Amino acid sequence: MSVPKQILVATDLTARGDRPFARAKLLADFWGAGRTLLFVNSPKNEVDIAKVEALLLRNYGKDAEGCNLAVNYGKPPEVIADTASQLDSDLIIVGAARHNDISDFFLGTAVDNLVHHAEAPVLIVKERPWANYDRILVATDFSDFSAQALRTALDFFPGVEIDFVHAYHVAYEAWLKSDGVAAEMLTDAEKELQDFMAAMNLSVSDQARVNPHLVEGDLHQSVHRMLDTGDFDLLVLGTHGRSGFVMATIGSRASEMMGWSPVDVLMVRKSA
Repeated sequence: MSVPKQILVATDLTARGDRPFARAKLLADFWGAGRTLLFVNSPKNEVDIAKVEALLLRNYGKDAEGCNLAVNYGKPPEVIADTASQLDSDLIIVGAARHNDISDFFLGTAVDNLVHHAEAPVLIVKERPWANYDRILVATDFSDFSAQALRTALDFFPGVEIDFVHAYHVAYEAWLKSDGVAAEMLTDAEKELQDFMAAMNLSVSDQARVNPHLVEGDLHQSVHRMLDTGDFDLLVLGTHGRSGFVMATIGSRASEMMGWSPVDVLMVRKSA
């Protein structure tokens, strides 16, 4: 994998869709990538293309120059995923939820639907972008899906420092049985981390960019605490995994995790 060359931005063409649009512009400039704006409409209503183009220029100005425009009809998650596949898009960018229309549906079951169907990674933009991503947090359960998320972050953002967090759990009953159990669990987690990183077979330069963190406790709480420091501007999650992480990345807890994340979230689906 390399840096994306084609970006698909789902938009409702309103002024408040400026955050995903602005992030797409920054990333396109950073990668030298092309941009396609996708407007999804109800099959019941015919779209006036001239009006859509006028809205595009009025709300996004000169930054819209050079963008391709795609208009399709149907249910947004399926249409977005299908359009991205047809255009060979390397990244899908959508906005965060506030209301209940096309640009705002992504923090509920529809994001599960979109990520499940889309072959390309999905970036949910929450913050107003002022600069390129400078500090990235990747959450892991040491699964192949986590490996795909880490590799994607390394490939998409060359030169950027990446923190890699894994949470291991020590059961309360184990604490009662032996004071040494926690130390044993940490040792096991360290071995898993070592094996995981070895299997990644990263270049020396990429290895130097990865800062692993092993924390005892709940993954969600650990990620929340790290994001709450304000040190990170992007959270990367693999879609699927083992144990409870499958629910953290796709399914009923996806909306919860992305809902409280104060930063943008990149959802990476493992290649088939």
